[in-house]
Amino acid sequence: MKYNMLGMTALAAVLTLGACGSNNDAMDDAAGGDNDDQAPTTEETGDATETAIEDDKAGENPSGGKNDGQSETTQGYGFKDFDLEIDVDGKDAVDASYETQEDGTFEAEYKNTLEGVDYGDDNKQEEAMNELDALFKEIMLDQNVNEEEAKKKILNALEIQDYTKFELEVNFEEGPNLNIEENK
Repeated sequence: MKYNMLGMTALAAVLTLGACGSNNDAMDDAAGGDNDDQAPTTEETGDATETAIEDDKAGENPSGGKNDGQSETTQGYGFKDFDLEIDVDGKDAVDASYETQEDGTFEAEYKNTLEGVDYGDDNKQEEAMNELDALFKEIMLDQNVNEEEAKKKILNALEIQDYTKFELEVNFEEGPNLNIEENK
């Protein structure tokens, strides 16, 4: 009887622990486990942020994603509005705009004729936001940036050496706004 009770207790403990499963990614990876129902981690992809933006469905990704032309914004760029226009040799080169709405949605447009990109239509919101998200993460503007530094960051990010017109308006959530108008 003593051995029956001990065996039943051991069996119950094993079943209880087995039913709990494992949420430890290191143990899963070491055991060769595959956890497809979770977003990729930095160890798996090298860059979880970009993969998450590409893989997630509507309303779940950091770049919005309702996919209806007006997406919810959760980016936290530090500004409410961003409007950029750059001309090269007197012709439109880059037109980019991002505007958040009171209800938490945003509108985005991105056109770069130097790269043959035009996401200006309402049905191209997701593509425009992906381009803008990459740009915003590269230039990292905040309310403390001066005009020359902001212009330099943007031109470097867009790989533009010379321009004939540079106009930028950024309305930050806190602090002074940034306005640059320069024609050569």
